[in-house]
Amino acid sequence: MADLAEKLSPLHELAMPRSGSDKVILSERLCDSLVQVQAWPDSVGEVEKQIKQTRGKRNVMPTGPGRWLIDDQSEGLEEKLRKKIGAELGAVTGLTHARVVVSISGEKATWVLASGIALDFDVTAFPIGTTQMSHHHEIGLTIYRVGENSFDLYVFTSLVRSFWHWIEKASAEIGYSVI
Repeated sequence: MADLAEKLSPLHELAMPRSGSDKVILSERLCDSLVQVQAWPDSVGEVEKQIKQTRGKRNVMPTGPGRWLIDDQSEGLEEKLRKKIGAELGAVTGLTHARVVVSISGEKATWVLASGIALDFDVTAFPIGTTQMSHHHEIGLTIYRVGENSFDLYVFTSLVRSFWHWIEKASAEIGYSVI
């Protein structure tokens, strides 16, 4: 039996490591398990409970009423949640191959993001550990604030190359590195 093909990022030739300034540090990663969960209106509390009880190292990002985007660092989250939630409580949709995570950090990260994304990136308006939905031109973004100057941006796989070109161009003004 043939082995499954290795995951290949749409940014594999663009996001090559290179040294530069540490004012902005860019990187990209493919998700191991990325799942959207939508609870039915009368089951939001139960679905939240099931999500919390499912073990793993993950970011649980609210993206709407009774809706979460969950990024787990191990494979198999979709199947686990399907068993726990089932069709009676909500819908579980696997998005592992539909998004790429572009990470940005460094003392000028918020400056770069604010130059092209219409959000208030001040830590009091967008606290650590919270999620915001936005866009850069027509590219939809789910933005998770990891730290004071650190963000994970979940970008549609089909549009991530265009987004990467923009974020590199915006970062070039002050200097950046890719890790």
